[in-house]
Amino acid sequence: MTRVTLRDVAERAGVSTAATSQALNDRGNLRPETRERIKAIAAELGYSPNKHAAALRSGRTMSIGFVMPDTEDDDGAKRWAFDHNRQLNALVRASAEHGFTVTVLPASRPDLLEATQLDVLYVSDARSGLDVVRAAATRGIPVVARDLYVDVDRSLSVRTGYDAVLRASLEHLAASGAERIALLVDEGDHPRDEIARTGYHGWSTVRGREPLVFEVDLAHRALPRRVREALDAGADAILAFCEDGPEIYLQLEASPLVIPRDVQLLALCVTDCALNERLGVTHVCVHPELAAEAAFRSLGALTHSPSATLAGDPLVADLPWELVRGSSTR
Repeated sequence: MTRVTLRDVAERAGVSTAATSQALNDRGNLRPETRERIKAIAAELGYSPNKHAAALRSGRTMSIGFVMPDTEDDDGAKRWAFDHNRQLNALVRASAEHGFTVTVLPASRPDLLEATQLDVLYVSDARSGLDVVRAAATRGIPVVARDLYVDVDRSLSVRTGYDAVLRASLEHLAASGAERIALLVDEGDHPRDEIARTGYHGWSTVRGREPLVFEVDLAHRALPRRVREALDAGADAILAFCEDGPEIYLQLEASPLVIPRDVQLLALCVTDCALNERLGVTHVCVHPELAAEAAFRSLGALTHSPSATLAGDPLVADLPWELVRGSSTR
């Protein structure tokens, strides 16, 4: 089937292609009846704008780059690889909705940017993509980074909300009567876990409470042992930033303790909030998969402005999150 072009609409309407473009884009000084007649003819012929042709005229490529962190064969890499794949899948879906293609770039190959045409670079884990970010900044490519500030002229910081989630979780447990809140967090230097450790220590210091932090190996083989250690240390509440709310809940259910009378549980959830809800686990549901759509909402500001910063501050997009009350807190 032959694609209907702007010229086809113009010939049927008996006007120039310039006038047709003005009518379809609501620009220019055409008479209202002429504008409506051209739109009606375009709809009758089944005309749809060629986004890629328009992009080429405006200097855009309709392509977004995704920096894939290099993975190694260890538990930490395997655990976070799942998160990166979810980010990539979300970006591919959002890109398809907006008529974009996605180019995947290994974090270890910043040189590939030299031969790649992109409108924006999306970085799901800037810890392992800093070399690619620097290369993008040198070429003037805007950068979107998740949960990390990127100091380039045109950038967007997409915040998942882990700092706000941590404060809300601690305040909820404290308001429910918890006196000794234990934090379970993954080992390693993932930004989410760094936020949890730093924020928890600060919150405990301000309130004069003894911090109880228990790190879980990334394969979570030591999770049951860390839960027992937290209880042995006198914890009357567990804040699980390691995501395993259902597993911890079942372990507590099998103990002599009564939930939530003796011990309360509040868990972070990134992938399966429905399971926590079915079990009655009080949890905070965050949505990192919405980062891709947030990037597209800010794409115009990033690509069309000579600088997407105001007074030196980067653009910021905050993702939604919800605290879902269950039976595991009072």
